[in-house]
Amino acid sequence: MSAPAQALGAPAKPSGLRAFFALDLLDNRYPALHGLRVLAIVSVVQYHVTWIFWGEQGIPLDRDFVDRSLSIFFGMDLFFLLSGFLIGSILLRSLQKNGTQDLRRFYLRRVLRTFPSYYVVLTILALALPLTATQRAHLPYEYTYLTNFVSLHRPDIIMFWGWSLSLEEQFYLTVPILFFVLHRLRSERARFGLLGALFFAALVVRLVIYFRYRPWNDFILYGALYFRTHTRFDTLVAGILLAFMHQRHGEALGRFLARPLHRALLAIPALTCLWLLLNPAMFGEEHVQLVHVFAWGTVTSLMYLCALPLLLHGDGFLHRGLSAPFFRRAATLGYGVYLVHIPIIDHVVLPAAKALHAKGVSLLLVWPASLAATMLISFVIGYLMHVLIEKPSLRLRERFAG
Repeated sequence: MSAPAQALGAPAKPSGLRAFFALDLLDNRYPALHGLRVLAIVSVVQYHVTWIFWGEQGIPLDRDFVDRSLSIFFGMDLFFLLSGFLIGSILLRSLQKNGTQDLRRFYLRRVLRTFPSYYVVLTILALALPLTATQRAHLPYEYTYLTNFVSLHRPDIIMFWGWSLSLEEQFYLTVPILFFVLHRLRSERARFGLLGALFFAALVVRLVIYFRYRPWNDFILYGALYFRTHTRFDTLVAGILLAFMHQRHGEALGRFLARPLHRALLAIPALTCLWLLLNPAMFGEEHVQLVHVFAWGTVTSLMYLCALPLLLHGDGFLHRGLSAPFFRRAATLGYGVYLVHIPIIDHVVLPAAKALHAKGVSLLLVWPASLAATMLISFVIGYLMHVLIEKPSLRLRERFAG
């Protein structure tokens, strides 16, 4: 350690075995977002536990519980919005600092962060599982991040949950073009106008598809609108909008939100959106599908656009709680957890849950135990992936695109 570092009391970096097993923690510029990431991970995993148990395997969970569990689908939209926010913030800082997006660095950092673990998990599953002819035919789509444009039925695809990763990678590919256009615009009003138009364009696309091809079966509508990039990019654009607001007008927004009344002006619409998401039948069962058209991107984004500034510019107990060091460590492993949690449910947790249910153990105990087991095992495997795959890739990233 250098003398100045010692004088400042900077902690020494771990060495040897300790360095090998240590976490390469996520950037801590926005610490409260780590807690949000972890909550989003839990919401996604609980959704998949419920759907696989009840929807695929016919395990007789209480229907009211199933409806409530599956109504908490918006953790995935939080991931999308945070991706837009973080990538938007990175590109904005690059433009402000260097006057350029530095695309070589941008793409190298994205590739070395996301590709290695994804390809390892996909390849292991492709080699270990018996594949249908359709799964083999669709494998090139999975390797080229086009999963969300093929059938996501189990017999047709290996990593059906890779649709979200595909959507994000397609976003990474195109977002520098958007920032080039935004940088060329002369006024903030024009930039916000373009981003607002793009945000609502996804809703327009969903509405056109919905009205043109109705009537719909619920599952066919879900497949047509929920997974495709051209129907779901609004959450990512919302993240860029938030990045612009925070980077360009963060100080003014912070002063505005210092008053409780102004914070309420954001909290009330955020809670209203949450109520709508949790109660899609509030306008009648006959309108649930149309509510979903609005909910799958527009309502979720508006909820987060109202809620996240309160968190980013807050210092209350919620902000402090979500900023706890534990959440940063857990969020660091979140990508690996997402990659492996479905195979863990399929091949470890589900057989154990069926065995317990067959022995008469109440599902009131089986479901939470299954969720806890899925999280625990996924975090253990996520940690091993972090040490063996992610950290070497991150070292390469620092070497070639630091």
